[in-house]
Amino acid sequence: MRKLKLLCLGLSVLLATTFIGCDPQIVTPLLSSPDDRTIHVTGSGSVVGEPDIATLNLGVSAEKASVEEAREVAASAMTDVIESLKANNIAENDIRTENFSIHPQYDYTDNGRVLRGYRVNNTVNAKVRELETLSDIIDDAAAAGGDIVIVNAIQFMIEDATALQTQARALAVKHAEAKAQTLAEASGVTLGKPVTITETQFGGGPQIAFAESAAFDDSARSSTPIEAGELTVTVNVTIVYEIK
Repeated sequence: MRKLKLLCLGLSVLLATTFIGCDPQIVTPLLSSPDDRTIHVTGSGSVVGEPDIATLNLGVSAEKASVEEAREVAASAMTDVIESLKANNIAENDIRTENFSIHPQYDYTDNGRVLRGYRVNNTVNAKVRELETLSDIIDDAAAAGGDIVIVNAIQFMIEDATALQTQARALAVKHAEAKAQTLAEASGVTLGKPVTITETQFGGGPQIAFAESAAFDDSARSSTPIEAGELTVTVNVTIVYEIK
């Protein structure tokens, strides 16, 4: 009986050593249930399209000795900015306040901090549906807001990406199926029907960041160059296939 126990212990150590030295991707199927005869694969499909809409984030930032002074200056400039947006055919319901804040501003000296004044920030998001007018919209808004205008960012988008998502989805499924077929042939098994299919979508685009704008001289200014570029819509799928 003692010899039998020692023999079993030796075999256990040998098997554990063998499995530890193997790649986990090889070991896992050996340890899984023989009833789970499946192949798990992922596929990715991407389609490129041109943006047809942009979100422009801009606003004003004013610092004055008192809250009332800063608020008044910011309010006046922001009113002019919004009016310039509307004058460039941006609908009122496409303009949304993104942020409004009032913060004290301090100078730090050897004797501690000293209140310098107050800063008022007011920003909006404006949806631009005619991309060819984007340069004029930025220039006019900057001129209307004066020295305190800030153009934070532009985000290009595709308003309805349904058709591109459909194309990307089909490419992702074909990609996953090709990978599964290759794995099945290399393993000497026959690929069966899909058991489960899940997907994730990703849409991204270029973003252009701007620093604080200086005052514009209408008599000698150049138009702000803006390029929309292209956007990529990506769909990833995970498919579990039966194997025979």
